[in-house]
Amino acid sequence: MTRSTNLDYIILGLIQKQPLTGYRIRKVFEETALGNFGGSPGTIYPALKRLEKNNLVLKLPIAETEKSQYSVSDSGLDLLKNWLKELPKKELVQKDLNLLILKFAFMDSLLSRYHKLDFLQHLLIKSQDYLDELEHFYVQEKEMMPLTGQLSFEYGLLSYTTTISWCENALERLLHTD
Repeated sequence: MTRSTNLDYIILGLIQKQPLTGYRIRKVFEETALGNFGGSPGTIYPALKRLEKNNLVLKLPIAETEKSQYSVSDSGLDLLKNWLKELPKKELVQKDLNLLILKFAFMDSLLSRYHKLDFLQHLLIKSQDYLDELEHFYVQEKEMMPLTGQLSFEYGLLSYTTTISWCENALERLLHTD
């Protein structure tokens, strides 16, 4: 079995609720923010073939047509759940925060409340730690930065402040939801 990519996990996340055709999967990437994760025909269809070869998806014929749709297999669902259970690491908080938020979005019916809360708590802590590092760096380097550099850096600081606020709100709502 070949190593799974983020695109593989995203496809599994998309089809875990309902089977989709390759064309529909591609359209979801084209028409939504998922396009930020790739999703061109040159990546979607090879990913689907790889997932099928690795028995992570099932290719199912659509009755009375020549079309097929893809459904996640039991082993694909297990793989997806294990990926979703991986707690946020500093590197992803620094470089791929959007992927972490997407992982959280896929958790709804797949993971327990405990796992969702644990994920958010780790995301909150890692984001706060990184914001602290950035703020320390900014205090040290601000005077040597051009104004546009300062403004851009401040945008990054506000982004992490927003992420932290979102984590706190999400934790609160999950804690008080049945």
